[in-house]
Amino acid sequence: MAIPAYIETGELRGGKSRSPRRTLRLQLAGAKATGGDLMVQVHNISASGLLIESEVALDIGERIEIDLPHAGPTGARIIWNSAQIYGCQFDTLISSATLSAAQLRSVVGPEGRIAPAPRATESLGTRLQRLRMAKGLTQSQVAKHLSVSEPSISAWEQGKARPKPGRMEALAALLGTDVSELLGLEEGECLGDVIARAKNDIARAAKLRPENIKVVIEV
Repeated sequence: MAIPAYIETGELRGGKSRSPRRTLRLQLAGAKATGGDLMVQVHNISASGLLIESEVALDIGERIEIDLPHAGPTGARIIWNSAQIYGCQFDTLISSATLSAAQLRSVVGPEGRIAPAPRATESLGTRLQRLRMAKGLTQSQVAKHLSVSEPSISAWEQGKARPKPGRMEALAALLGTDVSELLGLEEGECLGDVIARAKNDIARAAKLRPENIKVVIEV
């Protein structure tokens, strides 16, 4: 299930010339986007970034601000897109408490499962190399199939560069997977597991016992 959100499109603060920055806010109970805001869906969120869907075109490299629970405005940059889906990378990793709180904003789906969250421990380059080797492909073979140079594949796997947006689907198909797996998105977690992790994080920060923490979900 996706998390409703919106992007504010107000004027830049201070009136000085600077790179444009939009603000994305998770849509909480009672909160509504103003007339000038862009409605989006947050499909996945991890410590390192998130995946959003927007009907309004956004640019690769465009900077946005995500208003996260506990953390407040958090800078991020759009690094990938396919049609209306955009991958965003946070400027710095968010805390596990913030991640858990954001995940709990998700609407609960059938059988108590929620939206999947990306892996934070494996980079795109490492994942690409793992999937390529699992298929028994060489860098040269991948390069030939995608009509790019072998050094380009090497740069992707070393994290020195990223595939262009239009090549992500072709790369996923060649590796026998989909874009979600290539981006490191896991299967949906059980809601109980997410709540337990959130309670542990909150208890640790508040120096309380987990059983003294009560989590309420409004849907």
